[in-house]
Amino acid sequence: MQTKIVGIEEGVIGVKIIDPRGNIHLVEIDTEDEESNDLHAQDSYPIDSSSLNKKEERLMDQVLARARYEAHLQTDFNIVRDGWDPRQLRRGVDALEKMPLDQFDEAFREYYHALINPERTKQEYGITEGRVEFEGEPRIALIMKGFCINDENEVVEVLPDMYIYYSKEDIEETYTTGTPASCSEGTTQITPMVPPFVEVPEDFVYPEDFRGFLINNLICQIRDVYRNMGEIPPKQYDIEGYGKPKGNFDRDEY
Repeated sequence: MQTKIVGIEEGVIGVKIIDPRGNIHLVEIDTEDEESNDLHAQDSYPIDSSSLNKKEERLMDQVLARARYEAHLQTDFNIVRDGWDPRQLRRGVDALEKMPLDQFDEAFREYYHALINPERTKQEYGITEGRVEFEGEPRIALIMKGFCINDENEVVEVLPDMYIYYSKEDIEETYTTGTPASCSEGTTQITPMVPPFVEVPEDFVYPEDFRGFLINNLICQIRDVYRNMGEIPPKQYDIEGYGKPKGNFDRDEY
């Protein structure tokens, strides 16, 4: 998409977007009210969202995501969270790559065991039948484990708890448990997020391969951030693997 900042006035950023179909959108982002919806003006699609087809609705969401990222890039306002900024996720990749292997082992061993033994994780976190919000046997859908990096792209802290999404096969709604901890001021939070292993490959070597596995997840998150904005990911990030659990794109296309 073609993008341009057209003005900043009283904390409101105006962004012009030309979508892949050549249609013009104007988006206004209120930087002082995080709860307000971005104003989105365009003359090429139905104004009533209920009249949009799925592809058009996805395109509208991609335009908004692209506008917010452009505002984040081109102004001094902090519009996008670190986990949706490809530059910050790339810093997370660099931090894991240069982290000494023994330190990585100590920091992420618990996360590894949670992923390879989800039944034990369910017991530890109380995700068991009779203790969850629905009837039947729950399953873990996703486990997240954040870490904090400094300006030198060094891991300075691994957040102590995990954050877990769980559900059941016949329901779409997901539930959460764990502590959504955050990093201290002056550091950047990076969060790997992956489903439990179906099985561990016979040739999988811990901790070396697990570090590569987490790096793959962060690279795939970068890939999905671009897809979320309706952009083609740069070649070095357009790889196979699990990235973001949700986004403004059709996973079946990939």
